[in-house]
Amino acid sequence: MFGVYFASDRSSSGKSTVTLAFSMMLKDKGYSLNVYKAGPDFIDPVILTGALDSDVRVKNLDPFLIPDKHLNEWFFAGNGNENVSRKTAFVAESAMGLYDGSSYIIPKKFKLPVVLVMDCRRISSTMASLVYGLKNYKRGVNVCGVILNNISSPRHYGIISDEIKAGIPDIKVFGYVLNNEAVFSIKERHLGLAVPPLESGNDKKTFHKAVSGIKDAVFKNVDFNLLVKTLKENSEDFIKLFKKSRAENKSGINKAEKIKTKIKAKTKIAVALDKAFFFYYNFNFEILKSFGAEIVFFSPLTDKSLPKGTRAVYIGGGYPEIYAGVLAENASVRKEIYEFFKNNGIIYAECGGLMYMCEKITYKRKSFDAAGIFPFRASMDEGGLSLGYRTVRLKEKTFLGEAGLTANGHEFHYSKLIKDGAARKDVKNILEYESLSAPGIFKPEGYNILNAVGSYMHLSFYSNKLIAENIVESARNF
Repeated sequence: MFGVYFASDRSSSGKSTVTLAFSMMLKDKGYSLNVYKAGPDFIDPVILTGALDSDVRVKNLDPFLIPDKHLNEWFFAGNGNENVSRKTAFVAESAMGLYDGSSYIIPKKFKLPVVLVMDCRRISSTMASLVYGLKNYKRGVNVCGVILNNISSPRHYGIISDEIKAGIPDIKVFGYVLNNEAVFSIKERHLGLAVPPLESGNDKKTFHKAVSGIKDAVFKNVDFNLLVKTLKENSEDFIKLFKKSRAENKSGINKAEKIKTKIKAKTKIAVALDKAFFFYYNFNFEILKSFGAEIVFFSPLTDKSLPKGTRAVYIGGGYPEIYAGVLAENASVRKEIYEFFKNNGIIYAECGGLMYMCEKITYKRKSFDAAGIFPFRASMDEGGLSLGYRTVRLKEKTFLGEAGLTANGHEFHYSKLIKDGAARKDVKNILEYESLSAPGIFKPEGYNILNAVGSYMHLSFYSNKLIAENIVESARNF
């Protein structure tokens, strides 16, 4: 058993590439995998899950979204049983640079050995000073090795690796990855990398061929065996923490089972999941389940109706603008969602889900019909980037909770809501938020009509579990 935290000095250094390749190699070698992505990112976890093509859950780890008291619980969730083998790996990837924001907190808290992935374009011997600085900048962060990315030639690698070995003898250099854009290419779109196909077919085969090529290219000149050996040697503190957590989890199992037995009938929550809507924190699903929810997925792109017995609808973010034409053509499910809303059904929509709840979606100067619940036009042509961590506060009572309830979340979008007509009295602004960059300054956000709530914020139910409990309870009473 071992753990690893891939990090760097900045974004776009190759961390995701190496994390993907290493995870795939471990799977090929028969390892049981636990994979994590630091930060609020939705897309990298989807790509990793698609590449591994298994039931491995890629978990977000974010100290702002998940309070410290719950971070251990989420990290080790599902891993505290007797079936954990010696051939188990915990693989995590940093967000941005190692010391940007709270990225370093994860390896420090969980005692994970850190492997740097350094971009070596337009640099040679000076790279050793960057590695030295990252290793020694903060106590409690164990940087044990480095992989050199974007190397132009074996000679280029030799210059840098020799300098590191001479100046930092307790750092292992595991090898290098050549600069080859033809191999290392996963297409990008606004908000991040293009995601793998969620359904089977030629596109999925092409994706798997591409990521398999990436794996082979990474480990052509990276010593996999030395990497695993070094990580095992540096995972003693992590393993101690794992064993302690497992013992604590065992003591809480009976208590959790007693709570579950009190909830007899499951409450069905229909969650939109397809290539238009897939931005979710999977811990939100687990928290909803803990309060008695049954999560049932449906596709606004292809399904003609909501799942039978639906008591609430949850529509997350994604790329509804790209598939706006197909969403508009599926009038059957749009009509059923609207009728569910008119009958006071519980609907919770975030970001892309909020766009879908509007009357129209405008993209590349074309306008498409949407669900028609909120009297806005969601425009990709008139907006701009909104990005950052947010603390949200309810201004009025809704099914989410009482006025004054707070929760943490993340905002990341380019679209803008446009009011083309006169303001309607039945539309309430029910949220306000403050950002980390401007504490104490609250701005209006989020809308409510009947029992529909829509917001650009991706809320973390871990930051306030009462939201999840209230959603399930309101749905149960619908």
